[in-house]
Amino acid sequence: MSNEGAGSSRITSTAWGDEQAPKRQEQLKLAGFYVGGGLYGIDIMRIKEVIQAAPYPLRPVPHAPDIIEGVITLRGVVIPVIDLRKRFGVAPDEESIPFNKLIIVSVKGRIVGLKVDRVLGELRVDADEVRPAPSMLSKSAGAGEDEDFFSGVCKIGDDIVFVVHLEGLIITGKKS
Repeated sequence: MSNEGAGSSRITSTAWGDEQAPKRQEQLKLAGFYVGGGLYGIDIMRIKEVIQAAPYPLRPVPHAPDIIEGVITLRGVVIPVIDLRKRFGVAPDEESIPFNKLIIVSVKGRIVGLKVDRVLGELRVDADEVRPAPSMLSKSAGAGEDEDFFSGVCKIGDDIVFVVHLEGLIITGKKS
């Protein structure tokens, strides 16, 4: 019978471990990147790949929306590129150009390249640590658009991370 007592002790400790599991926070995995001095993040599961921007010649597209810097060809696929410096109203920085990366993502069923200054890597944050973006930051700046640039904001260490809302990011303000 002492074995049964040991067995129930194990069950009790397993049950105790299970009781603790719900208290652990669900973690979000974000890909962190810099645009200007700002740190941003997007859901890591939305990323197809990250590539160096320099080897891919950028072709301007006549009459494209202002947010589209041009297109690249990646393995035979033409991909529009959005320069996040332009989108976020950050001044151009010629010194950062050789280090620019393209984050290839899927947005609304389309593949798009996001041109950023530097990719930081994976950021993990507890889901309850992400707060809604302050109302003055959430609406696209002065564009009168219905979508938001940011879905939330969180703090990692001493840094503030703006969580990018990809669907809001690509809205051009032109209604079909």
